[in-house]
Amino acid sequence: MNSIHKLIPSLCLTALIALPVAASGSTSPSARAGGSEGLDPSEVTASAKLTVRRVENEPDRLYLYDPSSEKTHVVVLSEKTKLTARRKKDFDGRRKLQFSDLEAGQTLKVTYRTDDGQITSIQVLEKAS
Repeated sequence: MNSIHKLIPSLCLTALIALPVAASGSTSPSARAGGSEGLDPSEVTASAKLTVRRVENEPDRLYLYDPSSEKTHVVVLSEKTKLTARRKKDFDGRRKLQFSDLEAGQTLKVTYRTDDGQITSIQVLEKAS
C-alpha cells in the first residue's frame, strides 16, 4: 500500500509533463485522441511564421519569406482561406480581415494542410513596421 502512495505523485507528474507535449503538436484533435485510424489526411495541419515580402491582387497572391529556410514562397490564396488578426487594435477593432488588409512587412502565422499544402488560415501576428 505504501508503494502505491509513492507511485501516484510520479504518475501525476508524468501526465502533467506529457500533456503540453501532446497539446503543442499541430495535428487535429482527432489525431491526438484516437491515433491514426480513421484520420482524414486533410485534417492534419502544420503552421509556419512567415513575413510578407510582396502582395499582388490579381489573383490574391502573396510572396512570403521564411527566415528558417531563407526562401521566398509564392502563394495564391483561395476564397476559403480564413484571414484574421491576432489583435483587434491593429485593424480598427476588426479581427476578421480581407486580402486588402495584407501588406509587405507583416509577420504571419500561416496554417496549411500537410497532405496537399493548401493554406487553411492566415493570422497577422505583427503589422508592418
